[in-house]
Amino acid sequence: MKKGKFIIILYILCVVLPSVTTKIVAQNGYAQHILIGWASENITPDGSVSLQGQYYERISEYVQSPLDATALAMESVCDSGNKEQAIMISVDVVSFSDGLQDSLRKVLKGKMEGFDLNKLFLNATHTHSSFDTGIESKDRAMLLDKLCKVAVSAWENRKPGGISRELRYAVVGHNRRVEYADGSTEMYGSTGREDFIGLEGPEDSGVDMLFCWDMDKKLTGIVMNVACPAQVTESKYYVSADYWSEVRTYLNNTFPGNVHVLPQISAAGDISPRDLSRGYKAGEPDMWDVPGVVEIGKRLAHVIDEAYPDARSNIQNQVVFKHVVKNISLPTRKYSKEEYKKALAIVKRIRSQEPDDPNSPETAWNRFLKEIEENEKVKVYGPWDNKLSDFGIVKKQEALVQQYEEQEQHPFYPVELHVLRIGEVAFATNPFELYMDYGFRMTGRSKARQTFIVQLSGGDGAGYLPTKRAITGEGYRGYSAMVNKVGPAGGQVLVDETVNLINSLWETE
Repeated sequence: MKKGKFIIILYILCVVLPSVTTKIVAQNGYAQHILIGWASENITPDGSVSLQGQYYERISEYVQSPLDATALAMESVCDSGNKEQAIMISVDVVSFSDGLQDSLRKVLKGKMEGFDLNKLFLNATHTHSSFDTGIESKDRAMLLDKLCKVAVSAWENRKPGGISRELRYAVVGHNRRVEYADGSTEMYGSTGREDFIGLEGPEDSGVDMLFCWDMDKKLTGIVMNVACPAQVTESKYYVSADYWSEVRTYLNNTFPGNVHVLPQISAAGDISPRDLSRGYKAGEPDMWDVPGVVEIGKRLAHVIDEAYPDARSNIQNQVVFKHVVKNISLPTRKYSKEEYKKALAIVKRIRSQEPDDPNSPETAWNRFLKEIEENEKVKVYGPWDNKLSDFGIVKKQEALVQQYEEQEQHPFYPVELHVLRIGEVAFATNPFELYMDYGFRMTGRSKARQTFIVQLSGGDGAGYLPTKRAITGEGYRGYSAMVNKVGPAGGQVLVDETVNLINSLWETE
């Protein structure tokens, strides 16, 4: 073969055919150009707030780090005229309540031309150092206003861009459910007891990242998915975005321009930032206060540094983009008559001992508060509240009694699922504090190269969703597994529905 012909054939194979193939794929609605828009808003309230996340009230004394709401808007553009879209908004709160997401959609009507508001969803970082999102909260109107602004700004800011995915590892979360030889389990239980036999569930050190770029390969933001709630500061008396504040500071100091981070918490209902089995004996920074926040921030900054060169060299400007929203019904957790009778007996025993004066220091509630006050004076590490106190016990047993008496009226729990495919990555939401095993079931069965599970997302927080082993046993099973809107049966339905939706987005391949 002559040299000239060889060069022409090589050019066709390497340049022309890939270009033609890409164009055909794009016209068929597979790979699409992507528009990306970012925005952030400071949602820190003015003055003191009642900090959420514990049984008892904590009034903030100062702001350790500002709270943020961050939005990522994405829209596909293809020659066929078909479009896809999504707006993800991450919010530094413990959870959502009283239909906040639906309220936001109502506020946004008519303000975002061309956007389907059903394709917007919120997720909480689950910091326990933030304010109430409920309808009675003095800060709800402010929050809705800021969420409206951040959604509109992200949508209006969208420009052609690209994405790249990366996976690295950083130790952030540890299982917090401690098991004992008698079959009981306690969240944050002592690991120094002779009958300590191990931790109930697994841990996940994976950090899934979706890097977003402009057309000049300048980083505009990162979606970071971590299997640990932002709860280093969960029992403190200040406002804090927890370890995400350190990640934001790192990005601002490292990259030019305004680079955003959109935090997501993966399945982590049984996880916390604390290595309980070592019991702080190894010299790890205090994972109940700011030193732990700084340490985890450093670990996440390191994985960004490590992943950045590979991410920048693997940018895709045309990707498959699909977004499915589906309303499903999960079977609610059912309690037996025996469980009901046992709970009722406990409630009657504790309540029968209550003094007539509700302000008496001898009430279960006031004894609970007094113990917290004393623990905060002498204990270096939390938790400072005692879930095995009379109040801690009766609170859950009364909830069980009520749920049993109403369970026939509520056979199903409604859930709004969002499943997205962005290139080789899948996102899947759920409204629960989802035990980690469920996340593993989803990622293991997913056809996506990387699967981002997003808990406390897509609607009001639905509480813990424990596994079968978490609720099975002869002894006390810990408050997070005692009373739940949805149990293991519903959890498996959630897994199956999520996996089916994810894999349906890969059916053409």
